[in-house]
Amino acid sequence: MTAITLRIPDAMDKALRDAASGAPSLNDYILRAVRRQMTLDAARRLARIEPLDLGGEGDAL
Repeated sequence: MTAITLRIPDAMDKALRDAASGAPSLNDYILRAVRRQMTLDAARRLARIEPLDLGGEGDAL
């Protein structure tokens, strides 16, 4: 696991806390957002390599 430190600008603090109001914590909300973005980034990198045939079912990434 890698630890990261985020500095949230004061101008974004209230909006970010409001967006995270349904999450268990602000940290949890940010962690989920980072994980989602990492997954999307990885999928985009894979898609640039070459089209993939997933299991021969006609699905492609």
